[in-house]
Amino acid sequence: MTILIVTDNPLFSIGLRSVIENEYPDAKILETDTVQNCQGLCSPDEAQMMILDVGVIDGKDTTLLKRFKKLNKQASVLVNLGNEFEYIYPFIKAGANGLFSKKSSPYEISKALKTAFTKSRFVSDDIQQLLLADISSNRTNRTLTKRERLLAGLLIANRPHDEIASIAGINPKTVSSYKRRIFEKLRINDITQLTYVLRKLETVKESKAHSIDSEC
Repeated sequence: MTILIVTDNPLFSIGLRSVIENEYPDAKILETDTVQNCQGLCSPDEAQMMILDVGVIDGKDTTLLKRFKKLNKQASVLVNLGNEFEYIYPFIKAGANGLFSKKSSPYEISKALKTAFTKSRFVSDDIQQLLLADISSNRTNRTLTKRERLLAGLLIANRPHDEIASIAGINPKTVSSYKRRIFEKLRINDITQLTYVLRKLETVKESKAHSIDSEC
């Protein structure tokens, strides 16, 4: 069994290798820091699994993932999204067999490995919650006011409430009220979900702008 790790994060590599060696002690582990280097690291159909860290320089390029899967038809692909949840749907569409995040425990990663090897789909608990919130939300009610967008950006940047109030020009006592209003409007429950929604909306906005530019 050959498992290919694509990462430039030493700590992630050490932790991942520990999980793999515990579950599959006879596995051959190959490692590279870019998706493009995969072709030179192993021959077509040699790898049974790729574990991709989206933090590498070309990790978010789903076309490279599709190319890898085309050359390695039997390989499963697990993707570590870190905290870049706006890429959930692109990687699902690109054919990833599993998604997990920086919050995922060794147990959860071990479960992801076992599930992906059976060609089944795996999604970590925190990403499942994001997907459920996204599916159940009313997209027509996602428009934030200019001030709400400013506060939302400051909230995901973990700025103190006093600083948020100063920048937004509001009373510090009303920051919590604005936060609650933003959460209710977007139908979310926490800052992680807020980060996902804002980044996803920004990605959609950039995509539309690119499409307009291409048409001109």
